[in-house]
Amino acid sequence: MGRRILRLLLGDIPSMTTPRPASRLPPLGRALGLIAPLGLAAIPAHAATIEARSRIERVTLYPDAAIVTRSLSIDLPAGSHDILLPDLPMAADPASLRAEASGNGRLVLGGIDLRMGVAEARADAELEARLKAKREARDRNADRMESTETRKAMVQRLAQGDPAPRDGKPLDLESWLKAVDAVGKTTQALNDELRGLRIEEARITEEIAALEAAIGQPGAQNPRRVAAIAVEAPEALKATLTVSYRVAGASWRPVYDARLDTRGAKPALELTRRALIRQRTGEDWREVKVALSTLRVQRGTAAPVPGSERLGFHEPPPPRPLPMPMAAVPVPDQPTTGIEESRRQRMAAERMEPAEEQQAQLATNPFHAEFAVPGAISLPSGNEERSLRLASEAIEPKLQHKAAPLLDPTAYLEASFNLKGDAPLLPGEVLLSRDGAFIGRARVHAIAGGDKVELGFGADERVKITRVPLQKEARDPGIFGSNRTEDHRFRTDIRNFHAFPVALQLLDRLPISEDQAISIERLPEMTRPDVENVEDRRGVVAWNLALAPQEAKAIVTAWRVRWPQGKVLRPQPVLR
Repeated sequence: MGRRILRLLLGDIPSMTTPRPASRLPPLGRALGLIAPLGLAAIPAHAATIEARSRIERVTLYPDAAIVTRSLSIDLPAGSHDILLPDLPMAADPASLRAEASGNGRLVLGGIDLRMGVAEARADAELEARLKAKREARDRNADRMESTETRKAMVQRLAQGDPAPRDGKPLDLESWLKAVDAVGKTTQALNDELRGLRIEEARITEEIAALEAAIGQPGAQNPRRVAAIAVEAPEALKATLTVSYRVAGASWRPVYDARLDTRGAKPALELTRRALIRQRTGEDWREVKVALSTLRVQRGTAAPVPGSERLGFHEPPPPRPLPMPMAAVPVPDQPTTGIEESRRQRMAAERMEPAEEQQAQLATNPFHAEFAVPGAISLPSGNEERSLRLASEAIEPKLQHKAAPLLDPTAYLEASFNLKGDAPLLPGEVLLSRDGAFIGRARVHAIAGGDKVELGFGADERVKITRVPLQKEARDPGIFGSNRTEDHRFRTDIRNFHAFPVALQLLDRLPISEDQAISIERLPEMTRPDVENVEDRRGVVAWNLALAPQEAKAIVTAWRVRWPQGKVLRPQPVLR
């Protein structure tokens, strides 16, 4: 009886897709038929997958990565939707993907994930346009070659005939020489022009061949990632979405221009920070806002913990037979080509020219600095490197000469100052100029705000230094002695040929011993140094000298060494 009632109540319930006439519905069926439409009314009216295109709005560039922020505006109908952004690069880190949304109505942002997209072929239309432009350039180059060949042929025909006489008289020798000189110069100029046109033709032909090979080839495909963002809107609205992600393959490195001017009443130093940026992320940056941060995001986040170490006796391995010596093959020096030298001279000349450049705005916090680049920049993905000016600072440095005649008897000019502000100097290359002349390159290590900066600005030929050995004395042990003794003495002469006083720090070295059997002591005639263990280098000493115009001074370095008879001394460098 119960099963019949159950079939009666449930078996005749109409389907939602093919409703029966209301008169045939049993009481429970009619009740469910009324409830079902009420439940459907609570479900959104539309549910769809929407593909949208986003635009790169800003990029925060770090020395080892970049954070890219994209944005888009979209009209959303009521319902739950998946918004697909199919134009993200393969370099995007899925774990770093973040999304924000806003709208002119209630909008619920759901999950976001990164999927593999279908490989999209590169835009053949763009390649076709470039190919067309190259072919037109080749045709124009061919027209110029034809015109130049015609002019050359006319000059050659004129050179083969006799010049027209002047007033029925033959040309004199001077006129003949002028005519020959004019023909020669014109022919040489036409040959140079033809040579350049042929080089241009070869270059354009290579570019055309590369473009023709790239169009329509499977190798030109560019795989992408797709970001899927789940959103829900109770009613139709306008929404703005922002998506950010981290990408590898993008970086910036600092380069500094240091210009020292000693021609005024006081020395002046201008330090300019520059950034060289490069990105190979697989996406082009077009008209985007860029900020450069000094923070390294790929570095570890916590200090490492050292493991345990056990100390034991070293067991030397058994000796192995030595291989037969082979003659060393000399490696020839690579000569600097004239083109490279011209390029360096041109670069140096360009650095000397004053120019007005936009400068980035600096924002600092306790742990890193960030430079906001003014305006918008474009940088395609590839090996192209872009130079940007970040900041410039006028400094009044302290000048000092420094010399180590043991290694090089040359006095070098050095400028030092304390770095102002909170923005550190990252490790990078410094281009050095002194009094309008480019003198070379150097590198700086990481320097925090407030630390001392020292930059060398080349040799000063007006400060002469010579280091000469004095009498060397060696004594063998006596009848009752067992040690040998050896005295070393050197004199360093310094003279200032400038018309103004000069401060000089002179560096020298005394040997050190870590063996109790070797004794080293300074002799009484040695000039007492002002600094011991310079920069924590054992045995390195320094004298701080003030030299008046045309003044000369002498420094004596002298020491005595004792060691056991029968032993041989061998100098060894000390690793710091």
